[in-house]
Amino acid sequence: MKNVQELGLVLSTLLVDEVGNHPNVGNIRGRGFFWGIEFVVDKQTMAPFPPEAHVAMEICEFALTKDYGIGVYPGGGTVDGTRGDHIIISPPYNVNSDDIKWLVATVKRVIEDFFVNKVK
Repeated sequence: MKNVQELGLVLSTLLVDEVGNHPNVGNIRGRGFFWGIEFVVDKQTMAPFPPEAHVAMEICEFALTKDYGIGVYPGGGTVDGTRGDHIIISPPYNVNSDDIKWLVATVKRVIEDFFVNKVK
C-alpha cells in the first residue's frame, strides 16, 4: 500500500506534466494507481468525439501494437451515456519508479502518435 501512495503521486504528476497539455486530452483524474485520461475534439470547448469514431477503443488497440506493447482500458459514454472517450491506466501494485516513468512515456507516445496518424 505504501508503494501505491508514494508512486501514485509520481504517476499523477507525470501524467499531468507529460500529457495534460495535449490538445485532445480534456481531463486527467484518478488516485493511486487508477487513472483516467479523457479525450476531446477541442480542449477549449471540451467537445467529445462522436461515438462512431470509437476513439477510446482505437487508442486501446493502437497501444497494443508492437511499437508500444502496452494495455490500457477503453471507456466511453462518460459525457451523456453515449458520447465521451477515455482510457484507464492502472499499473500493478509492485511497480517501481522506473516502471512508472516508462508507463507514462509510452502512454504519451501512444496519445501523440494516435492523434497524428489516426485522427485527422
